[in-house]
Amino acid sequence: MAGKKPYLIINIILAGMIGLVLIYSGLFSADKDNHPVPSYFEKITGQPSPSSGMSRAFSEIIRGNFETARNYNDDSLLIFAFFLIQGMQRISVSILLVKSGIKKKHLLFADVFLTVVSFILCFLGQIRAMLQLLSG
Repeated sequence: MAGKKPYLIINIILAGMIGLVLIYSGLFSADKDNHPVPSYFEKITGQPSPSSGMSRAFSEIIRGNFETARNYNDDSLLIFAFFLIQGMQRISVSILLVKSGIKKKHLLFADVFLTVVSFILCFLGQIRAMLQLLSG
């Protein structure tokens, strides 16, 4: 267990951060427009960023308003799905670390592989938009 402890701590921290994102999304409303974290990109450039509307979209997703969420940001459902998958993956990996006899290196490989693949699939629209923004 000693060699697994740092990985377990990282998983717990990441699961906690994802939980905080979900709580934040539930507490603040798109209708009330009361999200306390502004878009600094928009403040500096005066232009919307590819992630513009993501906080409002997450708030709508938490409330089950998927079409409204998509109107705020086209990529919001996929990105929300990534965080949801990661939350479940962090919990599952933590349980497997503690309860199963799976070798840590095999679990680490599978965890990293699934994370990278799901990140690419879920963030592809944002990656394309950022590259387009950077290229002019």
